[in-house]
Amino acid sequence: MGVQHHSSTTSVSSSSSRSFLSSFCSAALRRKPIELTPSSSASSGGLERRLGVFELIFIGIGASVGAGIFVVTGTVARDAGPGVAISFILAGVACILNALCYAELSTRFPAVVGGAYLYTYSAFNELTAFLVFVQLNVDYHLGSASIARSLAGYCVTLLQLFPFLQGNYPSWIGHGKELFGGVVSLNLLAPVLLAVLTAVLCYGVKESSAVNSLMTAFKVTVVLFVILIGAFEVDVSNWTPFAPNGFKAIVTGATVVFFAYVGFDAVANSAEECRIPQRDLPIGILGSVLVCITLYVCVCLVITGMVPYQILGTDAPLAEAFTAKGLKFASVLISIGAVAGLTTILLVSLYVQSRSYLGLGRDGLLPSVFAKVHPSRHTPVNSQIWVGIVAAILAGIFNVTQLSHILTIGTLASYSVVSACVVTLRWKEKGDIHASKMCISSWCGGVTCLVVVAVSGFAAGACYRFGGPFILLLIFFLTAVASAAALYFRQVYAETPGFSCPGVPFVPIISVFFNIFLLAQLHEEAWYRFVIVSFISVGIYAFYGQYNETSAITDHYHTISTDDA
Repeated sequence: MGVQHHSSTTSVSSSSSRSFLSSFCSAALRRKPIELTPSSSASSGGLERRLGVFELIFIGIGASVGAGIFVVTGTVARDAGPGVAISFILAGVACILNALCYAELSTRFPAVVGGAYLYTYSAFNELTAFLVFVQLNVDYHLGSASIARSLAGYCVTLLQLFPFLQGNYPSWIGHGKELFGGVVSLNLLAPVLLAVLTAVLCYGVKESSAVNSLMTAFKVTVVLFVILIGAFEVDVSNWTPFAPNGFKAIVTGATVVFFAYVGFDAVANSAEECRIPQRDLPIGILGSVLVCITLYVCVCLVITGMVPYQILGTDAPLAEAFTAKGLKFASVLISIGAVAGLTTILLVSLYVQSRSYLGLGRDGLLPSVFAKVHPSRHTPVNSQIWVGIVAAILAGIFNVTQLSHILTIGTLASYSVVSACVVTLRWKEKGDIHASKMCISSWCGGVTCLVVVAVSGFAAGACYRFGGPFILLLIFFLTAVASAAALYFRQVYAETPGFSCPGVPFVPIISVFFNIFLLAQLHEEAWYRFVIVSFISVGIYAFYGQYNETSAITDHYHTISTDDA
């Protein structure tokens, strides 16, 4: 009897495990086709359409021009030398390719929040979309906290430039007071700044957009001032040697400055609040990237020409370069511009995160509290407050600036998936897809080719980073080329309404390869973080998300392939 009871218990447990796994696989492979993505309006409880093309460009610039130009230039120049300008060009080229993909998808989908998450949900499946959301928002959460601490430090430094405000400010106000051996680093000003910006964002998109546009216009004016005044102080001999540590240092620098271009993702997430999304989103996305590339490259050439790259500071390189030339008045203006730059980056970062949480709350992958929109202000107040609280806790208690080397990986991975979305959503169905398993095989084969491109990009990047043989690097590159050729000849690509990314499938494939190549240059701790966060995300999805999702349907590809298995 005991043996029979044990056997029965084991059988029930095994059956339950199979049922859970089957349910998980079925849910994970669901997707939300474009035609089932609902549009939204303020009258139906959605967000209010108040943003025009100039506001979108300012959002993109506001989310980009800041730490990358006022701080990171000095850090990267220490290794790359004057070649830091090439680092910004390489990262900019990668972002243009990504921006072209974002521009197409932004006009192809209904104008609702979601961005990369929404595109992945329709092109691939629910689990991949959830992973994209988590990886991207981990970057945003840590980035917001880090920027808030930098902004607090800049504010204290700025106050001390004025004689009547000079004094010995306690370290816990702006720069952070370390406790318990550095495990805790108290900073009270950073949470206060986050609370103020969160309140502005909760009040209304019109008001927050006005604040962003005003401060962005000011910081761009400061950057133009730096370029015009600094150009007369350039000594071209400072550009020799142009790449003192070789091209590898320039490529590594490109991975560091890549995060300085992430503003176009913010523009894509503004779709539901854009007045004419089909026209204005592509202009906002591409326009902001091109403006940022121009500003970054010009500033890099100017400051490395003004002073030797070896003596550029890592905290405030622009201000220090002008001070070294006896232009102290300019350093004061640059410091004010840096405060404005970091403020707009923080403002837009908080804005983007809240819209991402709103999208998942609507789909049921997160609690419905995140889906609430204020009836009169038309802002996702609950999501906005949550994002502000998370950033305030991180910025107020921990020195998250030390984690900056693990930030970009989620962004690079998410952009790679978005580029792949353009390819998969362009595939034209041949005949009756429900009856033709050949089409299913073609779809799976196409996805396999995309995976091969990504793996080849990572392998090539790792080979380049660790000094592998050139023949191995060439093999990985040719493997990616062969996969791209297979995608071109084995698939039929449909035309799209609105803006179309040129050169499909090659432009998105190059984007995927380049993104993953840059990803391989990141610190090993970034890779560990990516894997750990992915496992945690799968666990959250398995025990919450799959049971509460409300909007997707099971895709016919996945239904048949799952049954066949």
